Order: sequence, then structure tokens, then C-alpha cells
Amino acid sequence: MVNGFRMCTIVAVASTVFLSPLNAVAKVSEDVVAVAASIHECTLELATAFEEAGLGEAPQLVSGASGKLAAQITAGAPFGLFLSASPEWTEKLQKDGFLYDIAPMAKAPAVVWWPKGEAISLETLRGEKIRIAIADPVAAPFGKAASEYLASVGLYDALMKEGRLIVMGSVEQAMLAATSGGADMAIVSLSLAIKANGGSHTKLPIAPLENSGGLVKSRATENITEFWHYIRSDAAVSIWEKWGFEPVRGN
Repeated sequence: MVNGFRMCTIVAVASTVFLSPLNAVAKVSEDVVAVAASIHECTLELATAFEEAGLGEAPQLVSGASGKLAAQITAGAPFGLFLSASPEWTEKLQKDGFLYDIAPMAKAPAVVWWPKGEAISLETLRGEKIRIAIADPVAAPFGKAASEYLASVGLYDALMKEGRLIVMGSVEQAMLAATSGGADMAIVSLSLAIKANGGSHTKLPIAPLENSGGLVKSRATENITEFWHYIRSDAAVSIWEKWGFEPVRGN
């Protein structure tokens, strides 16, 4: 949807979050984790593994752009744990008195993905009619990384001017734009390219994003604290790696 600005196409879904009912039949946990969209699928599997191992109840997940979730935490949303795509937001919330026990979890490579089988090169990105979907650079760390990369290769201004930069609320929504035909390709996390199970992707020549998390003061229960410890343990490493992350060990 074009919002009236000529410079870029913005889809007005930035505030959308996704609630994942892990326990649709069994008792639903009252614990809720706010999780960055780029970590969503991996966290779903981690939550299931946590419960199946008998370590506690799988928490519910609310997914969205890190910045949007951080704003909801400051507004009093009932989240016990915050998993961000960047330490920018966890450090800010800790400084503001909302989080404690913050720590890195894993590093996440950024990729450009499209539904075609052909490999993607810089020349592909430079195609005159190519539309590229990214997450909101203000609220989503992957959107910020994508915009900075496009600027570094001299593409950002042209994409903006010609309305070929499709700005979505989160990386999940950017991926949806590319899979549904709203864009030709998307710059997202490697985990979403893996989830797509098709098309092709190329890692961007930029540093992986460092995911960071922390417990929310007055909201973190014993169960959610145990989950926070679990996802940073050796038992969780194989799941992180399955989804394309590089786990940070020993924290």
C-alpha cells in the first residue's frame, strides 16, 4: 500500500505482532516471551524442546520488530522475557530499568532471498525493475542493517526514489512480501531463508547481527527464568545451528 509519499513504498503493518499458541490443546502457559521476528521460528522450536525435556512449560511467544516490542515493554506489556535481534534494544531497556540479566544468545547472518533458483549477485540487486523488501530500519535491526548495506553499494537512494524499496514492519513481513509477489526479493535473516525451504539466498558481506535477550523486571517467573537459562545452554546449541545461527557459548 502506498502511503502518499513518492520516495518509497511502505506497507502499514509495522505494529503487527504474532502470537504463537504453542499449547493449543494442552494448558497454555501464562508466561509470554517477546521475540524478534528473525528469531521467531527458532524460539518456537526451543520452547517445544524445553517443555519436552521436562524443564518447564513452553511459554507463549509474541513476535515482531525488536523496537516495537521494546516500546510495548515500556508501556507495561506482560512479557517476562525479551529476545531482541540486536543489543541496542536490550541495553536501552536495561538502562531505563526494565530489563536485567541481559546477555548475548547467538549471531545471525543477513541474507538476500528470492523465490527463484538462480543465484543472487550484486548485479541482480542492481536490476532496473527489482523490488526489494526490507524491515522497518527504525524498529527492526535487520531493516537497519539492510538499509545500511544498500546505501553502501549505492542502491538505497535509487530504490527509494523509484518506489522499489518495500518497507515492512518486520523481517517476517518482508519475507512475506517476497514470497507473495509484493517484492522480488527480501533482505532478511538466514533463519527465514531456511524456513522458506525453497528459492535461493546469498549471505550479505556484513557482520552477523548479535541477538541479545534479558528478563523483564517484575514479570519474569521462575519458569521463564529457567527457559532463559535453557536457550543459552549447550542443550540448545543444535537448535540454534539448525536455524542458521551461531550460538554464543559460555554466557
